[in-house]
Amino acid sequence: MVVCSCNVFSDTQVRAALANAEAPRMSQIYASLGCAAQCGRCAPTIKSIMDECRQCRLPDGARATAAQ
Repeated sequence: MVVCSCNVFSDTQVRAALANAEAPRMSQIYASLGCAAQCGRCAPTIKSIMDECRQCRLPDGARATAAQ
């Protein structure tokens, strides 16, 4: 799915950038994809993907606590 129409990158590319980062910030995701934020409409989707990936990285016990 295309996440950013200004820079033309997909959710798969965002997930790959997240997999290569320890504690990523949104600006780091854009930079790793070779671009910068333009209009900002993709920011909520990127944040959602970041939150989802962050949950996946937590140990099982921490996932249960974070979900509460």
